[in-house]
Amino acid sequence: MHPFLCVSAAGAAAVLFVVAVAPAQTTVTLPCVQDNTLYESPTGALSNGAGEALFVGVTGQTSNARRRALLRFDIAAAIPAGAFIVSARLGVTTIQSSFPGNIVVTGHRVTRAWGEGTSIAPGGGGSGGAATTGDATWIHSVLPGALWTNPGGDYVASASLRFSTQPLGPTASATTAAAIADVQRWLDNPATNFGWLLRTNEGGSGMTRKIDSRETTTGTPPSLTVSYLLPSQTGQYGATCPTGITSLSYRITAPAIGGGVGAFVQSNGPPGQLAANLISLEFDADGLLLFPTCPFYLTLGPTLVSHSIVVLGATGGASVPAAFPAGFPGLRLFAQSAVLASASPSGYVLSNAAIAVIQ
Repeated sequence: MHPFLCVSAAGAAAVLFVVAVAPAQTTVTLPCVQDNTLYESPTGALSNGAGEALFVGVTGQTSNARRRALLRFDIAAAIPAGAFIVSARLGVTTIQSSFPGNIVVTGHRVTRAWGEGTSIAPGGGGSGGAATTGDATWIHSVLPGALWTNPGGDYVASASLRFSTQPLGPTASATTAAAIADVQRWLDNPATNFGWLLRTNEGGSGMTRKIDSRETTTGTPPSLTVSYLLPSQTGQYGATCPTGITSLSYRITAPAIGGGVGAFVQSNGPPGQLAANLISLEFDADGLLLFPTCPFYLTLGPTLVSHSIVVLGATGGASVPAAFPAGFPGLRLFAQSAVLASASPSGYVLSNAAIAVIQ
C-alpha cells in the first residue's frame, strides 16, 4: 500500500461515523469572449468578426467552400488561479443547416493569436463579408500583417473535443481528457489561450452548420461549462456503470486538509455486496473501458493501490476512514469503487470517480 494512503485496520470494515461536510466542486458557465469564421479564400478577403453567426463545414459552392469557426473563452478571468479542472464542456446552438443529418464537429486547440474585427457578412452570412483590420481570415491570423503558418488556421491536429450536431438546436461536447488539459493550460498560462478551432471532416460539399455567435441578439451564444476544485475541496466525476443496474454514488467527505481524516462513502449501492475501494494519484478523464461504455478513471500503474474492502449495508451504503497526508499541499487523490452486482453482465459495477485536492 502507498505510504501516504494507508488507513488503520478499522478501515477494512464498513465504519459509520460523523464527519464534516466537504466543500464541493464549483461549476461555472463562461461566455465566449472572441469568435470568428474562417472562409476559404486565397486572398484572405473574407471574414465575419462582428456577425451574429459562425459557420462550420463545407458549402455547396464550387470554390472557397470550407468554413471553420474560432472560439475563445477567458478562463483566467472566471476561475481562480491554482484550481484543478475537473470537466469542460463546450455548448453551441445550430440555427441553420444545409444537410438534414447529423454532422460531427471537432474542436482543436489553436496555437497562435487571432483577431476579431468589425466585419459583418451580408445576407445569411454564409459567403462571408469584406474583412476589416484586426480580423482573422483564411490566410491571416490578424489582418493585415499577421499570417497563419498554414492557411485555414494553426491548430493541433488531434481533436480536443467532439460532438454530433443535429440540423437545428443546441448540442454540447462530452468532457474529454484533452479538453480538460486545454482549459487547465489556459488557466495556468493565460498567454497561451488562443481557444479552439471548430471544423468538420470536410469530406463532402453541402454539409454546413450555421451556429449562433457571441454577437447573436436573439439566439444562444457559445458557452463553456467548467467544473473545478480548489485546495481542500472534493468532487465527483462520471457516473456509475453499467447504467440501469444501481444508482451507486461514491464520494469523499470532510475537507481535504493535510493531516486530517475524511471518508470514502458509498450510497445507494446493491445491499450486502462487497465493494473494493481503489485510490490513485493519477486520473484519466477519458477512462479505460473495462467493458463496453464503462470507464475506469484511475490510471493503471504504481500510484494505483487497493485502499480497502467493505460490505455495503442494508441500504447499500458504507463508509471507510481515509487519512489525508500532511506535508503535500496540492496533492490530488482520485478514488473509484468496484462493487459486486449479479445483475451486471460483468458481475460488478464501477462507481463514479471521487476526487480530493489536499490543502
